[in-house]
Amino acid sequence: MGVRDGASVRGLRSRVFAAGVVAAVLASCGGGDESRLSRAQYTKRASEHCATLEEASTRKRLAQAPGATGATVSKSLHEAADGLRDLVRGLDGLTPPEALEGDADELVRILDEYADGLDALADDIGPRQTLGDASATHPDQIDHLNAIADRATGLVTRLGLTACLLSS
Repeated sequence: MGVRDGASVRGLRSRVFAAGVVAAVLASCGGGDESRLSRAQYTKRASEHCATLEEASTRKRLAQAPGATGATVSKSLHEAADGLRDLVRGLDGLTPPEALEGDADELVRILDEYADGLDALADDIGPRQTLGDASATHPDQIDHLNAIADRATGLVTRLGLTACLLSS
């Protein structure tokens, strides 16, 4: 009887373990995911995160100020990138409805890419350079950032995140 009881316990452990693996796989595939937001919930919560975008935009405008050069421009661009990453973290923490998931994931990806681009540009600013000077000496970087901004605007519009649209 002792051997049989041991076999029963091992069999039970195997079934419990197998059930746990199946549950984990189903959860990772989105089966029964109760944390997925509705479209209205996603739009509301994502729009709340967009409030951080205004500060990042202000930092970028400081880099564009007429007297801003060198370290001031670089610091402002790095701060704008940091603010943008705060937005990325906030948006990435949301689980959009399946219908919006592709656009939401793409938005997070390209906003992160934009932040990286701002950091790269900030690192390339010379001691006496203005942002305008950097634009002239690094046109490919500026064109890339502008293309990302255009794609982000399209995604933001499709997602209904009007709070993320900033006036120029």
